[in-house]
Amino acid sequence: MDVRLPPAAAAALRRPRLITAAVVLIAAVLLLAHRIPPVPTWFYVLAWYPTLVILDEVVQVLGGESLTASPRDLALMLWTSVVIWLLFEAINLRLQNWYYVFLPAGRLERWAGITISIATVVPAVLLPERVLDRLGVWRDLQARPLPLEPRHLAVAWWSGAALLAAVVLFPRYLFPLTWGAVWLIAEPLLYRRDPRHSLFADLARGSCGRIARLLAAGLVAGILWETFNAVAQGRWIYTVPFLEELKLFEMPLLGFLGFPFFALEVWSLYHLMAPLATPRTLLASLGFAVLVLVGIDHWTVSSTTPALRDLPGVTSALVSHLERAGWNDLFRVADTPVAELAYRANLSPDDALAAQRAARLVTLRGIGTAHAAALIGSGVRSVDDLARANPDSVYRKLRGGNNATHPTLAEVRVWVRAAEREARVGG
Repeated sequence: MDVRLPPAAAAALRRPRLITAAVVLIAAVLLLAHRIPPVPTWFYVLAWYPTLVILDEVVQVLGGESLTASPRDLALMLWTSVVIWLLFEAINLRLQNWYYVFLPAGRLERWAGITISIATVVPAVLLPERVLDRLGVWRDLQARPLPLEPRHLAVAWWSGAALLAAVVLFPRYLFPLTWGAVWLIAEPLLYRRDPRHSLFADLARGSCGRIARLLAAGLVAGILWETFNAVAQGRWIYTVPFLEELKLFEMPLLGFLGFPFFALEVWSLYHLMAPLATPRTLLASLGFAVLVLVGIDHWTVSSTTPALRDLPGVTSALVSHLERAGWNDLFRVADTPVAELAYRANLSPDDALAAQRAARLVTLRGIGTAHAAALIGSGVRSVDDLARANPDSVYRKLRGGNNATHPTLAEVRVWVRAAEREARVGG
């Protein structure tokens, strides 16, 4: 049974909910700045959910209905969001356009973190669109109607399927088509099943307001996604072919053009999939989620949260000394000047230098302890060494005779570029 809060009760909760969300968001930012665990790893989650609550409250203030008015619908939305994004994660197993670094080391915590994070995708698109709608933005935006016949829907569906197949066959060159192909597959099905929510139906009527608001909402959501991701410790890094150099946060500048179109896909997929929820389909979606999470672990997760006990390139005695002195955060070790580290941790200058050098290598752009150990074994013992290295040469040394999926050549290029930047700043 779906229970909805009476309007008076919902109004009474509005102010406490808004204050709580603001406090959580501010606290997350402050705790991140002071590197208080586990906030750096979980910052994306701790930032997004309060932001969604604030947007939801704005919708209510403007006279709209809260996403939390129906707990059942909200739970279904969050799970549908998970399934939708995992669909794109499955495609990325072929594209390899992004990878994850410094995620929790434990599988249960890692999977929980991924699931809770991507449950925000649908609300992150719907809420900005609702805010714009309540403000009356583009509500009367009209264009020439585009009459749709069954043959047009068939052409759209087959075009989407063909484009997606082409993406899978030639991912290096056709990857941008992903963000339109899925929409062309979903929309004809939604048009037949639920014209009220179909964007094709909007085009057929010449009504463009909802589409324009969704495009804008996608850009807003994308900017927030990339902002929260860029400052988090556990995050994704893009390795998009031909677009690896010029980035805003982690996203190539041209990549921001994909967010508006992604919003159209999210809208169509959500309204297509949510009404199909039954015990059988939910069980099938759970199986799909587990399979994709296994694939993400194998192909997309490059490193997990670095632990002091795994610090490579130093003696076990030095690691034990750092542990006893309370220097368990490798990011703190990496950021502390050698002289200060030697003084505060009661280390010799040589030991402090060795610890800091190894920690800097581990924490650089998500390299992690396992890859850092491999780099050290190949002769790259510091960030300065990495800055002078040739990415192709490093990649061949790391992957020679190795069947592991990471690092990819694109990841090694990310590391070398970061090392070069640090060398320029330090030099």
